[in-house]
Amino acid sequence: MKILYIGVHSHIGWGAEFWLKKAFSDLGIKSELFDYRLERKNHTLSELNKKITLLSKECDLVFLQRGDNLSPNIFLECKTPIIFWSTEPIQLKTDVDQLLAHDIFSWIYIHSYSCLKRIKNEFSKIIDKVTVLHNAAPKEIIKFNNQKYIQAIFNRNLSIRRRYWLFPSKKLIYRVQGKYGQEYYSDLQNSNISINIHYSRKNIDDFESGIFEAMASGCAIISEKLNSHTLSDLGMDDGILQVSSPFELRDKIRLLKFDVDLLNFYQQKSQEAIILNTWHNRANQLKKKFEELLK
Repeated sequence: MKILYIGVHSHIGWGAEFWLKKAFSDLGIKSELFDYRLERKNHTLSELNKKITLLSKECDLVFLQRGDNLSPNIFLECKTPIIFWSTEPIQLKTDVDQLLAHDIFSWIYIHSYSCLKRIKNEFSKIIDKVTVLHNAAPKEIIKFNNQKYIQAIFNRNLSIRRRYWLFPSKKLIYRVQGKYGQEYYSDLQNSNISINIHYSRKNIDDFESGIFEAMASGCAIISEKLNSHTLSDLGMDDGILQVSSPFELRDKIRLLKFDVDLLNFYQQKSQEAIILNTWHNRANQLKKKFEELLK
């Protein structure tokens, strides 16, 4: 099987596209890469249409990931099935609305169940071919380090909401921004606990890739409340210590600091959960859908 993989392929060593391409290759799926952000800087809409149409003729199907601000017109002449994965929460970002409004996709994956709710409310014509596809972590980065020297870490972008949540625990949490690749993973591998706080109140059911990456590094996860449906999908119902307020977050960090057995329990839960939630798991899920559509 050969796919035309349209996405952001400039993130070498990190990013979902980088790891998913490797997973596809391991499953026997060949990928023709097309970086739409790079290509649209140098080509007109008509030229993009011609390039994608030509490349699609040499592939079994088209797999579009993210797709921010792309016009549906560039896909109108594709005769192969097109699968779209909208990886950002569409209740926060509307930059793929024009793609969702056109009936050009054979199947659509979205980021979360709140995204699915918006699809039902605003794009009901496509609801029968939409499902949630969760994030994951690369199996290549799974590494459990027993010699950890950071008690708790928060290494995501800091929104105002996140600053508010983290403030009572500011002396207990090592806060990091702007690290990627091996430097980012090294910090996680050296941390006992990873903290997850939702970026926005409009996106409180988000399950970010950072949670998976922290699990792959053997961290116990303390998180603001997560969607129970998502936790069930991922087999993590009892694997994450959830909190309901900034002060409960502070108290749980202190609890795990002094209760080594409880810390070990949640670290073990992370190690068990991540084995079933790698990009190879997601690639296999996608492969089954590809095969189903090609029949």
